[in-house]
Order: sequence, then structure tokens, then C-alpha cells
Amino acid sequence: MTPFCPSRVSSARRALGAAVGVLFAALGCGGGSSGFATMGMPGIPSPTRVGANLVFADVKINGYGGGRLGVDTGSPVMLVDQSAFPGLMLGTATEVHANVTAGQFTVDNVPLVQQTFGGGMDPLGFAGLFGGEVMRQFTVRLDYAHPDLAFRLGMPSMEPAVDGVEVPGAAIDFTLQGGGRGQLNNAIITFPATRIPVTVDIEGVSHSFILDTGASETTVRSTLFDSLTADGRAQLSNLPITTVAGPGSAMVTRVRTITAGGETVTDPVIMMIGDPLRDMLLDSISAEVHRTIDGLLGGNFLREFMVTIDYPHGTLHLQRYTSATIVDEFQRVGFELAAGATNSTHRYAIGVVYQMTDAAAKNLTAGDELVSVDGQALDGLDSVAADDSLNGTVGSTKAIGLGKTADPTLTNTTVNILVEDLVPPPSP
Repeated sequence: MTPFCPSRVSSARRALGAAVGVLFAALGCGGGSSGFATMGMPGIPSPTRVGANLVFADVKINGYGGGRLGVDTGSPVMLVDQSAFPGLMLGTATEVHANVTAGQFTVDNVPLVQQTFGGGMDPLGFAGLFGGEVMRQFTVRLDYAHPDLAFRLGMPSMEPAVDGVEVPGAAIDFTLQGGGRGQLNNAIITFPATRIPVTVDIEGVSHSFILDTGASETTVRSTLFDSLTADGRAQLSNLPITTVAGPGSAMVTRVRTITAGGETVTDPVIMMIGDPLRDMLLDSISAEVHRTIDGLLGGNFLREFMVTIDYPHGTLHLQRYTSATIVDEFQRVGFELAAGATNSTHRYAIGVVYQMTDAAAKNLTAGDELVSVDGQALDGLDSVAADDSLNGTVGSTKAIGLGKTADPTLTNTTVNILVEDLVPPPSP
């Protein structure tokens, strides 16, 4: 799905890029190939931040840096907030053209759709989406185990061997689908086919999915979610998310297995977007590709692998990490991160507090100022790092430093909060 406004850190686990489709009023289908000219050395990693199962890459627009774009196969277009690039002047048109540099590789005359995200107060520097319209001409690698250099664009055909992954891994063939025209901000936008179809087995049943590196969690249609949870397995409600269509909430549960290309991940979370956006995104993509899509294969599955998308040859490679530490973001204290109030002296506050958790029992409340975690001050951290600090080992505790709080007895105190599995797995 598609980034959000990082200054509204209701959760660092956001549904990203494919949600761009919700913004388009479909006018037709088609869309041609891009054929962008390039300059420089392909395959040099870009500086990145990885968090919430998403990859945020440092890029330059017309030579101006400062912003990070979410690498998002689920977004057909490049979305850019020019205000995140000091000195950059793109004008006011909805769609403009500019040169985009990742690592030491520049793609010339790229169509950019301008969108304001308002994330300037967040040191993460979120500035938009690196979408499929550009990536479809190249080979792309996402290396989740190396968060500082996790994105490569335009890899050379001869790559050296990589340690720490299974060889050869899985290879999934694909043909790009979708494309068309739509209206955004009163402008007609034409976009080529960018959707990568993947057959995904959930608990042994096959479904048609789309690969979405911009989706924090694997996201499913409501009917599929309801059928899986009919056995009474644990669910978590009111998870705050943000897409380009606006803020919303979601429900999550765990499934026993997700399998793609013969590669299986055990006990992963799946997410269903709640009302009023329920199924809108998947319905929009289904209309674009002319068949029913049941879900988006997202970052909580992909993070288990080094992911290489060879667009020119239509092959998705999944190489499982052999030694990387995978953090489960639903094993954490029982609240979400939020942006601090306008008049607060602190950057972050407590967001949603989940019922029946130790955080709720200790009387923490949404809006309480969040000052530190385990002695680490949060004001200087970006939203990804601040949210990551709330994760931990189930059964351990986090020392939560508070500022002003709704309960005066908690103001300017430190409270030890239990780390819990907020979404316990279903029985075997």
C-alpha cells in the first residue's frame, strides 16, 4: 500500500504502496513501456533505513537530496513530496519529470506524481514512493538483513555470491499485469503494467496475490480473513495504519503458514483493512488486472528472504536468510507509537493502548507523553527507530519513561511494562 504521513506516527507498521490505486478513478487500461535513459553505475546500494518491514531509500531528485522514498512494488507510479528535498523546484503540476538517483545510478526524465506527506518533523525524512513505473525496467534487490544498504537498482548481470542466504533459493516467474489511466489531483495520469502476480498458499489453500514491498504486513480480503478466524483464533483490532487514501485501522491475526514459490513462513501475521476502506484497495487492483486478487504479499513475509526482482526476465528470487535475526513486531509492549501533541515538548506520545495488556493494566493512556524506553531518549530518534524500541522478547519488560500523563500519578515517572505476544499463534 502506500506511505502515509510519517509525522502522524500512529504506527510504524503502515500499509503502503498499492493503495495508490484507491486514489485513481479508473478511466481505461493499457499503458506502455517506459524505456528510461540512465547514467552512472548500476547496482551500487543506496543508503537506506529498514523498519516496519519496509525499505526507505535515500534518493536524489535532480541532484537534490534529503528525502527517503519507500521502495514500493505496489505503487504503479513514483510519488514525491518536493518539500522534503531542500532547494528542489519542480513547479506545481501534479505530474512532472525529473532525474532520480539511487546509489550511483541515475534514471533520466522520470514522471513523478507530486503528493504532500507532511513528514518534515520526522527525522526519517519520508518523501514518497519509489514505484514500479521505474523499477520495471531494471533488476531490483531488497536485502532486509542489511538495513543500511538494503536497496539496489539496476544490478549488473554478473553478481558476486552472497553469504548468509540459501542458494539457489526459489524462483517465481511472472508477467507484469495491470496498467491504465486514472485521475489524481484533477490530472490524468497514465501508468504502465507494474503488478507482479504471485500464487500464495495460506494454510495450504492457494490464492491470487500481488507482490507488494510497500505493505508492512501481508494483507488479505475480508472474506478470507473471516474464514480463517472462524475457528476462534486470536485477533488484534484497531491497529492504526495509514495509506495514501488516509488514516484508518486494521485487524490482524496469525496464520499457521504462508507459502510462495515453495518457500514457507510459519506463524506470520495477516492483516485486513477495516472500514471505510475495507476491500477497496483489493477491489481496485482486481479491476486493474481483470481478475480477483485476494491479497498482497507484504514485508512480514518478504523480510525472511533476500528478495531480487528481475523485471526484464520476469523472475522473482527468494533466498532465505540463514543467520539473520528476524524481529516480530507484534511481540512488544501493548501500545502503539503516536506523534506528540502540538503543544508537547516531546516528539512522541502513546497511541492506541490495547485492552487486556500489561500496558492497559498499568493505566497508560493514549496521548501520554513518551520520553524514553529503557533509558534511551526518544526525541532524537526517527519514527522507525522509536517504534522499534517497543519490540522485545516476550516475558521481558521495557522501562517506559513518561512525561505528562492523563493519570497524574504516572507523570514524570518510569513504568515497567511487560512485552507480550499481542497476536498469539493458532493452535497446531
